[in-house]
Amino acid sequence: MPLLVQGLGQPTPRSAVLRFFAATWLVMILLPMMQAFGQDEPKEAEAPAAAAPAAPAPAKAAGTEAVAPQKVSMLAYLIRAHSDPLAAFIGLSLLGISIYFFAQVIRFFMEFRVEEAAPPALVDKIEASIKERKFQEAYDACKDDNSFLARLLRTGIANLPNGRAEAKEAMNTTAEELVTSMEARTSYLATIGTLGPMIGLVGTIWGMIHSFQEIATASGQQPAADKVAGGIATALFITLEGISISVPAIFFYAYFRNRIAQLAMEATKIADRTISAFWSAAKQQQQPAPAAPSVKA
Repeated sequence: MPLLVQGLGQPTPRSAVLRFFAATWLVMILLPMMQAFGQDEPKEAEAPAAAAPAAPAPAKAAGTEAVAPQKVSMLAYLIRAHSDPLAAFIGLSLLGISIYFFAQVIRFFMEFRVEEAAPPALVDKIEASIKERKFQEAYDACKDDNSFLARLLRTGIANLPNGRAEAKEAMNTTAEELVTSMEARTSYLATIGTLGPMIGLVGTIWGMIHSFQEIATASGQQPAADKVAGGIATALFITLEGISISVPAIFFYAYFRNRIAQLAMEATKIADRTISAFWSAAKQQQQPAPAAPSVKA
């Protein structure tokens, strides 16, 4: 592999560990929820075909038949807990935020890669142009590309006539600006991580108000247990939804900030080596060729 493409390589072990941790966390969270939501009402056990007919049950007195409680699936109970208009609005808001969050995470995984920041094809093309002393072609290759490395090299080559030190300083300034811009895009994840529990807290307070309202307006009678429990269920469900969004948002915010720092460091290393090779090749081209020795007759 040429010198200029050192540092691209394969993903670091740390990145692989973080990906494994994130995938494991998602499986641990989503799998129990899918299992809970997929629970159906229990079916009555069928009697085996070969079994003997059971003896008739003794007749019960009229009006004394007990009604068996009906089992409700977790999904149906979740929908029932959001039957209140405000609770439904909060739940839909958290759902929309979660969709936006997962879309951003997938987008950042695709964009914040070393292969995107420093494309190997661009590095090979610039290296070949420098070896062949085609400096304008190397600059045009950077001009036609919009990657992190191409922006650094455009700045460095433009400032190279002022000296190699000035060119590297200009590239460092450009790298800081690009990193700041990329980190600003990930700040929305931190915002989601902060707003998730706050939105869930609004639903918590609303559900508890409903429960205590039912107790306070019972007028000395026993309050309806199902209504009190319904308000508490609404509070707990919305709290769970807010925390379920907040925890992964905070994790991925820290993860992508570290990833941006890593790819910026790799791209800066390649840009420094490229500018040094560019400077050396330009110096060699400017050196005059040695004069041929004169031959005496």
